[in-house]
Amino acid sequence: MFKKNRTLGIILILFMLVTAGSVGFFFHKAQANQVSELDMFKKLFVIVDLVKRSYVEETDINTLLTGAIDGMLESLDDPYTVYLPPRDFKNMQEEFDGKYGGIGIVITMKEKQLTVVSPITGTPGERVGLQGGDMIMAIDGVSTKDMPMDDAVGMMKGKPGTEVTLTIKRKAEEESVDETKEFDIDIVREEIELSYVESEMKTDKIGYIRLSQFIDGVGEEIATEIEKLHKKGAKAYILDLRNNPGGLLGEASKVASNFIDKGYVVHVKERQGEKTSIPVYSRITAIDDPLVILVNGGSASASEIVTGAIQDNQRGVIVGEKTFGKGVVQSVIPLSDGSAVKLTTAKYYTPKDRFIHHQGIEPDVEVKYNPDTEADEQLDEAIKILEGKLN
Repeated sequence: MFKKNRTLGIILILFMLVTAGSVGFFFHKAQANQVSELDMFKKLFVIVDLVKRSYVEETDINTLLTGAIDGMLESLDDPYTVYLPPRDFKNMQEEFDGKYGGIGIVITMKEKQLTVVSPITGTPGERVGLQGGDMIMAIDGVSTKDMPMDDAVGMMKGKPGTEVTLTIKRKAEEESVDETKEFDIDIVREEIELSYVESEMKTDKIGYIRLSQFIDGVGEEIATEIEKLHKKGAKAYILDLRNNPGGLLGEASKVASNFIDKGYVVHVKERQGEKTSIPVYSRITAIDDPLVILVNGGSASASEIVTGAIQDNQRGVIVGEKTFGKGVVQSVIPLSDGSAVKLTTAKYYTPKDRFIHHQGIEPDVEVKYNPDTEADEQLDEAIKILEGKLN
């Protein structure tokens, strides 16, 4: 979509995506031409100047302006419209590219301590021997005490070939020994390529595909996995979208196109009422084998686009729990300093014009998650349904 701003003569290049917390880029225009709006901007600069010159404590202009931006966007009462500082914007781009320079570990905060969940197979983190439960006490000599996790991630990422030093505290391997040891590990960063698609045979005729996020290229990757499973004997398929927060809108269309051979995947409507209908992706050949989609309350946005398309086209059976309910589209608008604004700019509707925002999509067969059992009852139901169709 192209929109020209004749007053400013600027075209902001954006890319488009849909997710519970992330979005995509369009061509976008911005114009403020009313005197009253200019007066408001003047007032803002006057207040910033007053605070900078007269506030009792020393102030930082960047902190003041960032606070003003955050406050303005928060006033919209829209959790999906936010300001992205440069590091956050860069992390978002890397996430959807599926590649980044780093050491390849999954981390979390455990008892207020930065902790390794697990190293990613085949990465520097695994090769140097990092283990689940390792506590990261410092990064390049900087203590991680009270460090935000995003800052820690940013410090561990970097250009492939460069080195980062982690100070690790590890508990004794023997449970009877109540002690820990602390040591440094030097790790050379590499390009880490994330995998968001996994597949396996669940029975001799049922193939299973798990998609954890809609990043660039997963539509074709799903097609490849279907072909692999078909060669192993698959005659029916399960697509697991549970806890998938979404991703690229274009990839949602491609994923759905693996199972739908004609018609539309989704309709997108902007503020002015302009409607864009996105058809199936013609370069992907759809299969017509029996299909079950697994969803739950963590299935959002692009996951709901695929789910809605499958359900409206009566192409498969939706099993699990009601989905998250995110029916809005955002644009990410890059700014000159490397930051960006993520702004809700449209709503999306299923092929039958259902608006699912704050509503979610009800499954065809409801199976509640049972925390009291190790069995995956939702997956078991999916297999049962497909076995019935195959027999």
